[in-house]
Amino acid sequence: MHEHDLPRKKPRALTYSEMMNGGRTRIDEKTHERELEMHRREITLERHVNHLEQSLKIAE
Repeated sequence: MHEHDLPRKKPRALTYSEMMNGGRTRIDEKTHERELEMHRREITLERHVNHLEQSLKIAE
């Protein structure tokens, strides 16, 4: 029997965690820290944008 005659296994679907972690079940500490820092920076930037929007509304 040849290899191409065998039924092929379907790849399993990734779990939510694997999808969010680039296909891995867990992320390492360094990656986790980078993601936390990115989240903190995102929050800070959103606050700055909100502040600027409010400033523009007041100036109108």
